Order: sequence, then structure tokens, then C-alpha cells
Amino acid sequence: MIAGRGALPLILAEHLAANSADPLIFGVGGEHEPWIEQYDHEILGWGHFGKRFNALKQRGISQILLAGSFTRPAIEITKMDWEAIKTLPQILGFMIGGDNSLLSGVIKVFEKRGVEVVAAQHVMPELLSPSGSLVGRKPNKKASLNMRRASEATQVLGQLDIGQAAVAVGGRVIAVEGVEGTDGMLARVRDLRASGKLTENGRNGVLVKAMKPNQDARVDLPTIGVETILMAHEAGLAGVGVHAGQSFILHRDQAIATAKEKGLFIYGFDDPGGVI
Repeated sequence: MIAGRGALPLILAEHLAANSADPLIFGVGGEHEPWIEQYDHEILGWGHFGKRFNALKQRGISQILLAGSFTRPAIEITKMDWEAIKTLPQILGFMIGGDNSLLSGVIKVFEKRGVEVVAAQHVMPELLSPSGSLVGRKPNKKASLNMRRASEATQVLGQLDIGQAAVAVGGRVIAVEGVEGTDGMLARVRDLRASGKLTENGRNGVLVKAMKPNQDARVDLPTIGVETILMAHEAGLAGVGVHAGQSFILHRDQAIATAKEKGLFIYGFDDPGGVI
């Protein structure tokens, strides 16, 4: 597994180890987390393609997971091995687009060398969000409208390969996810509410996270967890809508308990283009 930041890589590593899979963890230099030292691991830069493939070959590994969030790599030829330099024209092409373009390109590099890229949901299908109400009442007419508007926005964002999340309040989209990520977007919504620029009274508005159209489902599925729920609460939102079967809910029991405590709903919708 190439492990980025966040809770997902650790959850997957613990699951694999508990099921006698003994994973090899690749940390990315400069952004790996300390927990990987508990496992068979190597710390390599993005430009060390050759070393990665050699490590996989030496251990007889033919499958790999990509999990967690990563900083978009800078192209530094002096820090690239020969295998990466040979792939440089492809890499530059991948980097023209957004995250989906880049990650799909990385998958192609591995597949070209006979390494299968496995989806996290193949390893742990229980992470996927189910359909319907997970906590709280089914969204009312007002919340459903906000969810539909935010969902529509995620599909436009996704077509442009920009982000996977949006917030709607009062039937209009007031924030969309950019390079700052979902937490950064929610912090903006919190600040807008604190400044009085959101005039809706009471707890209202919905955060929606949905997979991008044409996204490779093996990497970067939309993800929520306890922190997402807490930040949505701080932003004054009424609930969270997630793309059922195409989004992860990490530490689900804790996330549901937190939403219940804070009075937020979590709802899994099946079709981003036709939300309730």
C-alpha cells in the first residue's frame, strides 16, 4: 500500500494485518505518518518508481492499494530514478488535469508493469456508505432541496476534476471544495456564518460528498468521518449527504454517534443526479 495522510491507510493496514496479509507499506517522503513504522515499510519519494517496483518484485507482491491524501508531487528530475525519468512524459500528461487524472495515470504506470491496483472497498467493503438514513430523521423538504443543489454542484465540480464536495444553504450553493479539501471548505462556511453572511436562521444547510463522474473508483473515493461531522456541526449545518456505495464512512459507529449527539443527520443517496 502507498499510504498517504488521514485515517484510511491505517484502518486498511490494521485490517490487513489482522487477516494475516502482512502488508508492505510505502510511505511518501516528507508526508508519511509515524504509524507505518509498525509494519514492513519503505519511505520513498514519488520519483522512486524503480525502487518501488524492485521492492514489490523482491517480495513477490503483485497487488497494491493507494490510500489517503497526498500532496501533488513536484517534478524534480534530480530526485527521480531512471524508471521515473523514462515515464516522465506520461507523468507530465497526467499532471495537467485534476486529482482523478493524476491518480488514474499513476494506476496506469503500475498496471503497465503488471501490478494490479486494488480498490480499498474490495479489501473492506464495510467502509462503504449504505443507502438511506444512517442517523437522524429522513431529510425534510428544505434539507432535501439543499442536498439536491449541493449534489448537482458536486457533479459539475467532478466533470472539471476539481473536487467532490459542496455545501448548500437556503436552496443555493454557498461553497464548493477546491484544493483546500473538505475541512478547509467547511471552515469557510463556519466563518461565513460567524460573520453574518448566511442569513438563514437556526441549524440549516447540507454538506454533500459524491464521487466524480467517470472517476476511477479504485482511488480517492469521497470520505467522511468523525472530524467531518464535527466540522459540519461547527459550520451550523443540519446534515451530511453521501453517495451511497461510492463513499467511505470511517469509524462509522463513532461518526454516527457524533452526528446523533450533535443533532445532525447522515443520509446515503444512490444517484447524485436525482437526490431525494
